[in-house]
Amino acid sequence: MKTIRTIVFKAKEGGGNPCPVTLDADALSLEEMQAMTSKEGVECAFVLKPTRPDCDFMYRYFLPLHELGMCLHATIGTSTVLVREGRAAKSPFYVETILGRIRIDWKNQDGRIEISVQQFLPEVKNDVPSVPELVKALGIRAEDLGKGPVQSVSTSRYKLFIPLRDREVLDHLEPDFPYLWELCDKYGVTGFCPFAPAKSTDNDEGGTVFYDRQFPNKGGYNEDPATGVAAASLGSYAVLNGPAAKDGWHHFVIYQGFAMGRPSRLQADILVKDGKIAETRVVGDADVIEG
Repeated sequence: MKTIRTIVFKAKEGGGNPCPVTLDADALSLEEMQAMTSKEGVECAFVLKPTRPDCDFMYRYFLPLHELGMCLHATIGTSTVLVREGRAAKSPFYVETILGRIRIDWKNQDGRIEISVQQFLPEVKNDVPSVPELVKALGIRAEDLGKGPVQSVSTSRYKLFIPLRDREVLDHLEPDFPYLWELCDKYGVTGFCPFAPAKSTDNDEGGTVFYDRQFPNKGGYNEDPATGVAAASLGSYAVLNGPAAKDGWHHFVIYQGFAMGRPSRLQADILVKDGKIAETRVVGDADVIEG
């Protein structure tokens, strides 16, 4: 058993989301995994032998306060470690998680390992906070809200997407966190995800670019610098609420963590077939730090 540290989705120096990855963790109890994660203070991943014959590995994910069914940045960090260690020699390979079997694709891009993680089809809930509730929770005015519906979307767990007028509003939010967590519980979401479209002068990526923030409920901290499950759901939100999407892959770049000084870049890809979403995935890479 050994633990290797990773930084995932880094856009600039100091950015990204950390994830310690513990290999050969079969001898650890769930209580020991939770204790290790609580000590680290960030999401941690553990690699075990799978119980399913159609999977190559099992991943378990923990926050400082509880276990998760899915964590995208931890999946990318863990998969990068397995590829670099020579344990995942083929692409794709398959991972057993609490939520089910997921496919991992990877390729070597000029010495960097690009990981693509399959997610689930989107589910939507329209029972959402009222405007007065949102205004109080985020510390904004009603006129700071942007175009588009406030909506809960899940490709692995529900996040509440709140369109804002622009990035300036996004960067200067002053959330009332106790009230925000209360609303998360009330409306059955695992976090608030306010977002804003990138200005044309910020967008040199082509395609659709968003800036977002993510305030996770019961995560052990107030804000997350890079949230893969939210990226997949935001891409799905954009397809579901935008103009009729043509069949094929639709690519979304999401910048997160800038307001907290942890700049991160995530990519969400949404496949449309016959006018409906047929597949979702998140793409990214990780820096690996031994030991």
